[in-house]
Amino acid sequence: MSKYYDVTFHELSGKSVVKREIISDKEPFDAWEDACVSFTEDALNIRVNEEAFVTLNRRFVVRVDIEEVDGPVDKQIKRHDEIMGVVNTLSNMGF
Repeated sequence: MSKYYDVTFHELSGKSVVKREIISDKEPFDAWEDACVSFTEDALNIRVNEEAFVTLNRRFVVRVDIEEVDGPVDKQIKRHDEIMGVVNTLSNMGF
């Protein structure tokens, strides 16, 4: 089953590249591979947005953080439930 992850690549310089809501069937430890367009022993090629690509030298990547997050459908369901809760509360108050 596919899960969604936020993947953050931290560089030695203190800068970081974040890829949000990466869908992956892999184990969380290997989900960073799906955040990359391609990778070699020396470089990670990452598409940041529609126009921008970043190449990170693997020697300078000091840490990769991977956090499991809700997918777009789960977020929409939660948002709908929150709105319905507010509507019910206002209805109970007489509004």
